[in-house]
Amino acid sequence: MIRFFSLCIFGAVLSVSSINSYAELNTSTIIKNNNVDACAEISGGINSECLSSISKRTEKELNDEYQNKLKEISNFDYSHWWMGGKEQRDEMKKSFIRSQELWLKYRQEYCKAASAGAEGIDGYGSIALSCQINMGIRRIEEIRMVHPDLSEG
Repeated sequence: MIRFFSLCIFGAVLSVSSINSYAELNTSTIIKNNNVDACAEISGGINSECLSSISKRTEKELNDEYQNKLKEISNFDYSHWWMGGKEQRDEMKKSFIRSQELWLKYRQEYCKAASAGAEGIDGYGSIALSCQINMGIRRIEEIRMVHPDLSEG
């Protein structure tokens, strides 16, 4: 019995320390981006060419990931699903497309809210762009988590 409680206490301490370590690693904010900061450091201020390059690269990666996943869904052999049918796959595709449309609107409003406190200051554009880029990076990760073949997930 004592051994059981010792293991429980050890597990609880380990869990708390793991959560604290994770929290320490993730103290960043959605309105900061290292690449955007690097653009400012290189030029000593706002470098719209550098910022545009980062934004375009992130948007291209996001769009490529979205298009690849859409193609994967569209070409998926739905017979792998139990009692799967073309309608089921078409509904998945339709939902995926709609989710991306809604996400783009969500990102715009979310970043508007996240950067509202910086409106009117010199760095506002960089702050808003950082949010857009960070949200795009997170969306790429989300898209990669969608698997039509459920055995891959």
